[in-house]
Amino acid sequence: MFLDLVYKYLIRRVLFLFPPEAAHVLVENFLFFAPKFLFRNKFHESTKTILFGETVPSPIGIAAGLDKNCKSSDKYLNMGFGFSVVGTVMKNPRKGNPKPRLIRLINEKALINSLSFPSDGSEAILKRLKKLKNFKDRIIVSVSGSNEEEIMENISYFNGHCFGFEINISSPNTKDLKKFINPESVNSIISKARNITDAPVLIKLPRIFDLPVHLDELVVYEDILRIVSMYKKSGVVLANTRPINDDRLKVGSGGKSGKPLFDTTLLLLNHLRPKFNIPIICSGGVSNFNDAKKLLESGADAIQIYTGLIYEGPSIARKINTELKDSKLLN
Repeated sequence: MFLDLVYKYLIRRVLFLFPPEAAHVLVENFLFFAPKFLFRNKFHESTKTILFGETVPSPIGIAAGLDKNCKSSDKYLNMGFGFSVVGTVMKNPRKGNPKPRLIRLINEKALINSLSFPSDGSEAILKRLKKLKNFKDRIIVSVSGSNEEEIMENISYFNGHCFGFEINISSPNTKDLKKFINPESVNSIISKARNITDAPVLIKLPRIFDLPVHLDELVVYEDILRIVSMYKKSGVVLANTRPINDDRLKVGSGGKSGKPLFDTTLLLLNHLRPKFNIPIICSGGVSNFNDAKKLLESGADAIQIYTGLIYEGPSIARKINTELKDSKLLN
């Protein structure tokens, strides 16, 4: 409770005085250099969950984008998050889109970003990842590329150093990725990945509709999940940010994340879960226990948080875990 109040009335107010990307860098560098003893968390047995046949201490994880360069995942994992997605990682160092490329929508508890995968590159990120051997079984690496060969090179490079891979074919900020959003490309990507690794593989899907939704808009999801279900230890992440135009961004368009996305996340899950028995991780709009509860009760295997942490504070995972423990939902 005390930490929540300090974050809400002091830390967040100070951070929000800075442009959002500058605030992110400040927090990232603080976490990178901060001593480990500042971050301690003890998980309860009742929050453990099974993901791809392996046990993780909580179904609440960090979404890709928060720790793009593997500088803070170990600290987040000691704040109560069960797992963390590092990246999205690109093979070579990449600056991403020109600034401004990140906007806060404070009244909506949302963000709009047009980052387009700024990355330190695989080599630098792997060096940092190798220092987190104690967390290897709780780190997923998000990879992408302008073609399948780049994606496979990244999977090969990180193979054996993480729990699994999230393949990002859906960022609305990177035009090259649209060519992958079809069953044929997904089949090719997973098939090639399976020639490289036995680790879990997740396909991160786009958010290509808004409410109200027509059922024919959801057919593409069914077609892709039908392919994913053909492969062992393969699943999906529902879903990426919502494409949106905004003149405040230098490139004029980006992806929206945060609280307004929750309803479409839940709708997608409710539509797909009865049809497919594969691992589904939900990402988009979760900011409290009630959101997490609705998704878990609807069949989500795990949940990813990014924007919710920024608005609710670093104790968000611990609070959700406490209520999960008391609710006995995972039992």
